[in-house]
Amino acid sequence: MKLNHDCTRECLLFLEQELELNQSIDPVDVINSLNYTEDITSYALQKLREANYIVGGVNISYDFYGNGSIENTPIKDITWEGHEYLNTVRDNRVWKKTKDITSSLKSVSLSMMKTVATQVLVGILKDVSGLPL
Repeated sequence: MKLNHDCTRECLLFLEQELELNQSIDPVDVINSLNYTEDITSYALQKLREANYIVGGVNISYDFYGNGSIENTPIKDITWEGHEYLNTVRDNRVWKKTKDITSSLKSVSLSMMKTVATQVLVGILKDVSGLPL
């Protein structure tokens, strides 16, 4: 399955908006709140969990025969790494330009998206501030 980078970003934005200290969110609430299919959002939440961007979420496991089962655990927090990624891709101008730059590539990891977004953000900050960043 292909990872949808827009969906991963929107999952993090949703969680940042909705999560409160010492509370959690059921992954089903995230799935039902975003405009993606259940499969796309579940997969994004699983990958965010694997990347250590969120605590809890979706875990898809497979048995010997390849049968998958989904385990939803409450999402309790966005990790430091998750906030670092989100703070890099949050701005719509940065996100649009990052997607434009990476759109011709067939495979772009979350870490590569963050790297490209960081460079885009630095470029914008240079233009705005005039500083040699």
